[in-house]
Amino acid sequence: MEKASENKETISFSAKVINFIQRNRMILFGILGGIILSVIVLVVAIAIIDATKVQAIEQVESFSERYDKIRFESDDAKKDKELSALVDELKSFAASHSAYAGARALNILAGIYADKKEWAEAEKAWAAIVDKLPKSYLAPVALYNAATAAEDRGDFVKAIELYTKAVDSYGDDFPLAPRAYFAIGRLQETQKNNTGAIAAYQKMVEKWPTDNWTKLAQSRILFITANQK
Repeated sequence: MEKASENKETISFSAKVINFIQRNRMILFGILGGIILSVIVLVVAIAIIDATKVQAIEQVESFSERYDKIRFESDDAKKDKELSALVDELKSFAASHSAYAGARALNILAGIYADKKEWAEAEKAWAAIVDKLPKSYLAPVALYNAATAAEDRGDFVKAIELYTKAVDSYGDDFPLAPRAYFAIGRLQETQKNNTGAIAAYQKMVEKWPTDNWTKLAQSRILFITANQK
C-alpha cells in the first residue's frame, strides 16, 4: 500500500509538471529562446572583440613598418611630411585604443620623439604607456626610458624619481633594475647626495654581486667614501 501510494504521488507530481509545461509552454519557450539568443550574442560579441583586437594589432604594426621606411627616406621634405602625418595618426590611434595596441602605438611615438631628440615629448609618451597598461611587459621598460628621457633633457630630479618608480613598481626581477639603480646612484652624486648614491650602489652589491654594473657601483662606493675622509 505504501509503495502504491508513493507511485501515485510520483505520477501525480509528473502530471503536474507536464501540465505546468503545457500551460506555460510559450513562456518557457520564450525563456529558452532568450537564453539561446543571449549565448549567440555573447559568442558573436567575443568573436567581434577578438577580430577588432587582431585588426588593431595589425594596424599598429603597419605604423612600425611605415616608420622604418620613413627613417631611411633621403628626401628631407618628404620625410618631414610623412613623419608628421605618422605622428598625428599614432596620437589619434593611441587615444582611441586601450591595452596592447594603444601602448604599442605610444611606444612607436616615443621612439620617434627620441630619434628627433624631443626628450620632453618622448618622456610623456613613454610615461603614458605605464598609465595605459601598467602590468604589461612594455611598462617597466617604458618607465625606464621615460627616466632616461628626463635625464637627457636635464631634469635629474625627475629622472631619479622615474628610475626609483621603475624599481619600486616592478621589483628586482625587472631586467634593467641594476642599470636603474646605478643611474640613481650616479644622478644622486650630481645632486651632492652621497648618502643616497651609496645606498643605491649598495643595493646593487647586495642583489647582483656579479653584475658588470655592480663592479662600477663598487668603484663609485670606494671613490665616494675615500673622498669623504
